[in-house]
Amino acid sequence: MQMEAVREATRPSKMILGKMQHPLVYVVGPTHELAERIWSPVWDMFVSDDRGEHLAPLAFLHARHDKTRGMIWLTTGGVIQRKSGDDPKSLQGDRVTAAIPDEAHSMPEEAWKYLLPSLMDSGGRLLAIGVAMGKNRFRSMWDMGQEGIEGYSSCSVPSTAHPLIVETVEETHALKESTGLDYIPLETDPAYVALSEREQKQMYWAEWQESDGSIFPKPVIDACMTGRWQESAGSDGIYVAGLDVAKSQDWTVLLVGNVKTGEVVYGERFQGIEYLTQAPRVARICRDWNVRSVNMDSTGVGAAVAEIMRSEGVPISDFVFTNKSKAEIVNVTVREMERKNVILPNDDTMRLELERFEHKPTPSGTVTYSAPPGYHDDYVDALCLLVSKMYRNRGMTRNPNRTPYVQWGKKKSNAHMPALPGVAA
Repeated sequence: MQMEAVREATRPSKMILGKMQHPLVYVVGPTHELAERIWSPVWDMFVSDDRGEHLAPLAFLHARHDKTRGMIWLTTGGVIQRKSGDDPKSLQGDRVTAAIPDEAHSMPEEAWKYLLPSLMDSGGRLLAIGVAMGKNRFRSMWDMGQEGIEGYSSCSVPSTAHPLIVETVEETHALKESTGLDYIPLETDPAYVALSEREQKQMYWAEWQESDGSIFPKPVIDACMTGRWQESAGSDGIYVAGLDVAKSQDWTVLLVGNVKTGEVVYGERFQGIEYLTQAPRVARICRDWNVRSVNMDSTGVGAAVAEIMRSEGVPISDFVFTNKSKAEIVNVTVREMERKNVILPNDDTMRLELERFEHKPTPSGTVTYSAPPGYHDDYVDALCLLVSKMYRNRGMTRNPNRTPYVQWGKKKSNAHMPALPGVAA
């Protein structure tokens, strides 16, 4: 990390619009305490000890410093500055050319919201370092690097990449005989042994654990994803839908399900379309599939969008998302999937959203349900709206009891109704 900070801070300055722009590098920690710990080795590379006990190896690049503000000015014109996620607004900067957040898995989401835009003006680089833990902004950027998205790259480095750390005692003995050096075997290291297997994989082997906070277990998803998307409605099907609408960054997702079979049979997902354009499209799908009811998220602006949908003939059933109501439909969906009452199409996007969907406690004690920062949960929201609607309407598919409610006896009876008062018998 220190060498990356040096490399970025010593890049050539550029003349932009008649003004010389020097490199500005942020070294960022999620809290003030961690920021100090991360900043210390960077500081020691440039600033010598006043008592003469430490001579900084890069002192020849040091121009001046401010210990209180955590800033180092270099003779090349570059500046390196300490920053903390505890003060998100301080991460706004004038042409930050590089940012190096360490312990990035613990960085508050609010900090990312201020840090990332500060890099845009200069086309700056972000080098995020952290542990393979949680489903957060750090994880989403790591995934984008693994998926080959332009502008992102990512890798995992296990602790055994350190030249003196090995996995077993046997390796320690063999290497010591050949090199004469002392090695650290993980299998007997007290800190390593004290951790659970999941924590060992996360913190020492740099392996993400997909079940971290997950709502939908992977085996349950796999067991349900045995269906396929269908092209048209069946003659005897009873169809309802779940609709989660979005206008810009998120996606609008419409899912259609057959109440009789529990199958999710059709889905559409689109982005960046005005509500007035979405409504006729949703209406056409509902007509094609003879959808009886559309369970729609009408939270906030959703109420106005619901009216637009109704004006196009979409049979909207309003559903308002609150922590409590969302928890209810999420729990219904999980239960129905565990009981294999739901058949899902084998769709990669839906699978990823289900695997990443998680719950988080808030400081007030409530629990929120959503995708991690940087991910989408529109498929999951639409699915929960659909499955809860299918669950409530399952009685529509049961065979009616054809025996009459009242059965008249065939035998004659001597029973008779008494005469009404004032009426002759």
